[in-house]
Amino acid sequence: MSDVKNTPSARQLALDRVAAGDSIEETAQQYNIPPDRLRRWVGAADASEEPTTRTRPRGGQATIFDLAEHTGLSKSVVSRALRGQYGVSPDAQARVAAAVEELGYVSNAAAQNLSAYRTNTIGVLVRDASAPFYGEMQSALQKRGTALQQRVFITSGALDNNDERRALEDLIALRVDGLIVCSGRLPLREVKRFSSKFPVVVAGRPDVDPAVDSVFGDEDEGARQLATHLLERKHHDIAVFQPPAAISPILHRRTQIMATHLATGGAQVTAVAVASPDDVSSALAHLSAEVTAVMCPNDRYAAALLLGMQREARSLAVTGFDGLGGLASALIDITTWRQPIEDVGAAAVDRLVRLVANRGLKVEHLALPGRMHIGRTTS
Repeated sequence: MSDVKNTPSARQLALDRVAAGDSIEETAQQYNIPPDRLRRWVGAADASEEPTTRTRPRGGQATIFDLAEHTGLSKSVVSRALRGQYGVSPDAQARVAAAVEELGYVSNAAAQNLSAYRTNTIGVLVRDASAPFYGEMQSALQKRGTALQQRVFITSGALDNNDERRALEDLIALRVDGLIVCSGRLPLREVKRFSSKFPVVVAGRPDVDPAVDSVFGDEDEGARQLATHLLERKHHDIAVFQPPAAISPILHRRTQIMATHLATGGAQVTAVAVASPDDVSSALAHLSAEVTAVMCPNDRYAAALLLGMQREARSLAVTGFDGLGGLASALIDITTWRQPIEDVGAAAVDRLVRLVANRGLKVEHLALPGRMHIGRTTS
């Protein structure tokens, strides 16, 4: 009598287990199937999914075949894991994720080699278009791209760093010519995974890494001008509301420059960790009575502080940063440094278009001047 484990149902059960990430050897033993036979079945299943014969390149950009070889999983399992589909075991998912990081795999990067022509399409990642800074940056990038007859695909990764990384991979899958990254949260090491193989410009954050092009407002000068303004107004005890680096590395760096310049100018500086504008009221309540001025990381923090001061009937000089959107209104009149968003957006698009035309260009960092606005909040 024939062994029932070699019936078609056993074959399908074995294929399903391999597809879920189990090893071929263990599955073959479990179902009493010769390992070589099961490998042929798995190969036939993969071929039925994608009949085109491909040759896995050696060196250069990692491919899905490299991931499969590195993890010991089949191409179909790797493919499903990359797409986040059901039916992949947690262990297999973790192995694929580790291989992606180790090999520097970028989804659909083969499109770079398949396309010898340009699509005249730019991919843009913005962190959160609802925030004034990112919303105005998005508009500036769109405006300049349209003027240069470029299609601009815009996406956001508002959830977390993994969400932003997936958003960039999705843009590459659309076969854009290059990427503009506008996020103060995504670590630069993640951006560099893409810039090593693909034209990328970071817009709106003061990065000067030798591997990534960037365009930004001269935040260092803005921070110094605001600090100098308070020193000239004879403020000696000054608090600086500073978001933790883990939450916002850009705002943390910005406020650190403020604090350093104040201390150099002879002021007594109190750095106060404030994670978000929602925490400003609590920080205000714990400020020393000797403090006469507060420097905020941006206008949203400054507006929250002004509201808290009104509730507590306390008078402090307050500075913001960015000078954008409704918070730039004369009704509030915050003393701030206004970001050159239009100029940054236009320059970022111009730079990316040049990179697409010539990948051999030397990395460039462009810091554009902003404008100091002295409002009622420091009168």
